[in-house]
Amino acid sequence: MAATVLTVASTKGGAGKTTIVMALAGTLAAEGLRVAVVDADPNRAYASWAEQAYEGPAIAVRAEADEARLATAIDELSPQSDLVLVDTAGFGNRAALLAMAAADAVLVPCTPSRADVEQAAKTLELVDSAARAARRAIPARVVPSRLKQATAVSRHAVAELDAAALPRTAAGIGDRVAFAEMTFSGRVPSGGDAAQEVAELVAELRKLGWLPPKPKAARARA
Repeated sequence: MAATVLTVASTKGGAGKTTIVMALAGTLAAEGLRVAVVDADPNRAYASWAEQAYEGPAIAVRAEADEARLATAIDELSPQSDLVLVDTAGFGNRAALLAMAAADAVLVPCTPSRADVEQAAKTLELVDSAARAARRAIPARVVPSRLKQATAVSRHAVAELDAAALPRTAAGIGDRVAFAEMTFSGRVPSGGDAAQEVAELVAELRKLGWLPPKPKAARARA
């Protein structure tokens, strides 16, 4: 059975794409899923982190920013994986569009700023274009990212997403020290508020059918 392909994309840099990929990949690998990540960003932020810092269960990683080879990289990782996550560049390049077209679903991180809300809408339009080109539905959701909990700015940003009728996840990723520490320590949060946020996002994505189910052995141990 082919792997589920989940692309994380935004036309704006600094939206939190790689943080979400790190957190999801590490958390789901710890559940026992076979996880692969294709780093399609020329900066190789995820691949560098995986090589030099990551501490956790094995994750297959392929750095491939070349649009001509991106689909091949996804296809080659798919047979031996349950989930392939694709981390894209922080600008609307052709490789990002191809990653959207190859995806079963797309996540669009959005920080609490007017610029990010506008770029989230633009990214969703690109997903729609990719779906038309692929001649199939490609669902997408905005993920509120780097939220400062209980602040007026964060509440306003979420309200702006809703006012613009942009589909979003109820779960979001906060602006937490644990996520910043993860980028240095290589350890994905396993407790506290940060881990709870990731768990809520995973549960919501599973309810949508965008993630494989938790392996039976992991459910038995829970």
